[in-house]
Amino acid sequence: MNAQTILKTLQTAKFTRSLKQAHLEKLAGMAFQATYREGDILYREGELGDVLYIIEQGHVAVETHIPGQGRVTILTVGPGQLLGWSAFFQNKRKTASCRAVTNVRAVAISTPQLREACQNDYEFGYEIVLRIADLIADRLKATRLHLMDIFAQAQP
Repeated sequence: MNAQTILKTLQTAKFTRSLKQAHLEKLAGMAFQATYREGDILYREGELGDVLYIIEQGHVAVETHIPGQGRVTILTVGPGQLLGWSAFFQNKRKTASCRAVTNVRAVAISTPQLREACQNDYEFGYEIVLRIADLIADRLKATRLHLMDIFAQAQP
Protein backbone atom coordinates (compact mmCIF):
# COMPACT_ATOMS: atom_id res chain seq x y z
CA MET A 1 0.00 0.00 0.00
CA ASN A 2 1.63 3.23 -1.09
CA ALA A 3 1.15 6.75 0.32
CA GLN A 4 -1.58 7.56 -2.24
CA THR A 5 -3.56 4.43 -1.37
CA ILE A 6 -3.27 5.22 2.34
CA LEU A 7 -4.43 8.78 1.71
CA LYS A 8 -7.41 7.55 -0.34
CA THR A 9 -8.41 5.18 2.47
CA LEU A 10 -8.18 8.01 5.00
CA GLN A 11 -10.30 10.27 2.76
CA THR A 12 -13.15 7.73 2.76
CA ALA A 13 -12.95 6.21 6.26
CA LYS A 14 -15.69 7.23 8.68
CA PHE A 15 -13.18 8.30 11.33
CA THR A 16 -11.16 10.60 9.05
CA ARG A 17 -13.19 11.49 5.96
CA SER A 18 -14.13 15.05 6.97
CA LEU A 19 -10.65 16.05 8.14
CA LYS A 20 -8.87 18.86 6.31
CA GLN A 21 -6.62 17.67 3.49
CA ALA A 22 -3.51 18.84 5.37
CA HIS A 23 -4.55 16.78 8.39
CA LEU A 24 -5.20 13.72 6.22
CA GLU A 25 -1.76 14.10 4.68
CA LYS A 26 -0.23 14.41 8.16
CA LEU A 27 -1.93 11.14 9.20
CA ALA A 28 -0.86 9.41 6.00
CA GLY A 29 2.74 10.32 6.80
CA MET A 30 2.62 8.30 10.02
CA ALA A 31 0.70 5.34 8.57
CA PHE A 32 1.62 2.00 7.05
CA GLN A 33 -0.24 -1.04 5.71
CA ALA A 34 -1.11 -3.93 8.01
CA THR A 35 -2.56 -7.23 6.79
CA TYR A 36 -3.98 -10.15 8.73
CA ARG A 37 -5.33 -13.53 7.73
CA GLU A 38 -8.65 -14.89 8.92
CA GLY A 39 -8.23 -16.03 12.53
CA ASP A 40 -5.15 -13.89 13.24
CA ILE A 41 -5.10 -11.97 16.52
CA LEU A 42 -4.42 -8.26 15.99
CA TYR A 43 -3.92 -7.72 19.73
CA ARG A 44 -5.00 -9.15 23.06
CA GLU A 45 -6.93 -7.61 25.93
CA GLY A 46 -4.51 -6.15 28.48
CA GLU A 47 -1.64 -5.56 26.06
CA LEU A 48 -0.06 -2.19 25.43
CA GLY A 49 -0.29 -1.03 21.84
CA ASP A 50 1.31 1.56 19.61
CA VAL A 51 -0.98 1.69 16.58
CA LEU A 52 -4.54 2.55 15.66
CA TYR A 53 -6.09 0.68 12.76
CA ILE A 54 -8.50 1.96 10.16
CA ILE A 55 -9.94 -1.08 8.45
CA GLU A 56 -9.75 -0.85 4.68
CA GLN A 57 -10.98 -4.34 3.82
CA GLY A 58 -12.36 -7.22 5.89
CA HIS A 59 -13.88 -7.55 9.35
CA VAL A 60 -12.46 -7.78 12.86
CA ALA A 61 -14.22 -9.18 15.93
CA VAL A 62 -13.76 -7.21 19.14
CA GLU A 63 -13.86 -9.79 21.92
CA THR A 64 -13.79 -9.78 25.69
CA HIS A 65 -13.69 -12.46 28.35
CA ILE A 66 -16.84 -12.75 30.46
CA PRO A 67 -16.57 -15.00 33.52
CA GLY A 68 -18.76 -18.06 33.07
CA GLN A 69 -19.28 -17.23 29.39
CA GLY A 70 -15.76 -17.32 27.96
CA ARG A 71 -14.78 -15.20 24.96
CA VAL A 72 -17.67 -13.13 23.66
CA THR A 73 -17.72 -10.98 20.53
CA ILE A 74 -19.03 -7.59 21.59
CA LEU A 75 -18.63 -5.82 18.25
CA THR A 76 -17.54 -6.43 14.69
CA VAL A 77 -15.59 -3.67 12.97
CA GLY A 78 -15.46 -3.35 9.19
CA PRO A 79 -14.27 -1.12 6.35
CA GLY A 80 -13.85 2.54 7.22
CA GLN A 81 -13.97 1.98 10.97
CA LEU A 82 -11.27 2.64 13.56
CA LEU A 83 -9.93 -0.04 15.87
CA GLY A 84 -7.49 0.11 18.79
CA TRP A 85 -8.33 3.55 20.18
CA SER A 86 -6.79 2.79 23.59
CA ALA A 87 -3.31 2.88 21.99
CA PHE A 88 -3.76 6.63 21.54
CA PHE A 89 -3.49 7.04 25.31
CA GLN A 90 0.07 6.42 26.44
CA ASN A 91 0.53 3.37 28.71
CA LYS A 92 -3.15 2.37 28.54
CA ARG A 93 -3.85 -1.30 28.07
CA LYS A 94 -6.16 -2.74 25.41
CA THR A 95 -9.72 -3.03 26.66
CA ALA A 96 -10.54 -6.01 24.43
CA SER A 97 -8.94 -8.55 22.10
CA CYS A 98 -9.32 -8.32 18.33
CA ARG A 99 -9.40 -11.22 15.89
CA ALA A 100 -9.63 -11.10 12.09
CA VAL A 101 -12.96 -12.67 11.05
CA THR A 102 -11.90 -12.48 7.39
CA ASN A 103 -8.67 -11.52 5.70
CA VAL A 104 -8.04 -7.92 6.73
CA ARG A 105 -6.16 -5.02 5.19
CA ALA A 106 -5.84 -1.90 7.32
CA VAL A 107 -4.09 1.41 7.59
CA ALA A 108 -2.08 1.36 10.81
CA ILE A 109 -1.21 4.72 12.37
CA SER A 110 1.69 5.04 14.78
CA THR A 111 0.27 6.37 18.05
CA PRO A 112 3.55 7.80 19.37
CA GLN A 113 3.77 9.86 16.18
CA LEU A 114 0.07 10.73 16.39
CA ARG A 115 0.36 11.94 19.99
CA GLU A 116 3.37 14.07 19.06
CA ALA A 117 1.53 15.57 16.08
CA CYS A 118 -1.46 16.34 18.31
CA GLN A 119 0.79 18.13 20.81
CA ASN A 120 2.52 20.14 18.07
CA ASP A 121 -0.64 21.12 16.18
CA TYR A 122 -3.51 21.89 18.53
CA GLU A 123 -6.12 22.19 15.77
CA PHE A 124 -5.17 18.76 14.46
CA GLY A 125 -5.04 17.35 18.00
CA TYR A 126 -8.45 18.76 18.87
CA GLU A 127 -10.01 17.12 15.80
CA ILE A 128 -8.42 13.76 16.57
CA VAL A 129 -9.36 13.80 20.28
CA LEU A 130 -12.98 14.78 19.48
CA ARG A 131 -13.25 11.88 17.05
CA ILE A 132 -11.73 9.41 19.49
CA ALA A 133 -14.05 10.60 22.27
CA ASP A 134 -17.07 10.21 19.98
CA LEU A 135 -15.91 6.73 18.99
CA ILE A 136 -15.43 5.70 22.63
CA ALA A 137 -18.91 6.93 23.52
CA ASP A 138 -20.45 4.97 20.62
CA ARG A 139 -18.50 1.82 21.52
CA LEU A 140 -19.46 2.02 25.19
CA LYS A 141 -23.12 2.37 24.27
CA ALA A 142 -22.98 -0.54 21.82
CA THR A 143 -21.08 -2.72 24.30
CA ARG A 144 -23.53 -1.95 27.09
CA LEU A 145 -26.50 -2.88 24.92
CA HIS A 146 -24.80 -6.07 23.76
CA LEU A 147 -23.88 -7.11 27.30
CA MET A 148 -27.45 -6.47 28.46
CA ASP A 149 -28.63 -8.88 25.75
CA ILE A 150 -26.08 -11.49 26.82
CA PHE A 151 -27.04 -11.29 30.49
CA ALA A 152 -30.75 -11.31 29.66
CA GLN A 153 -30.26 -14.55 27.68
CA ALA A 154 -28.33 -16.09 30.58
CA GLN A 155 -31.26 -15.60 33.00
CA PRO A 156 -33.16 -18.89 33.66
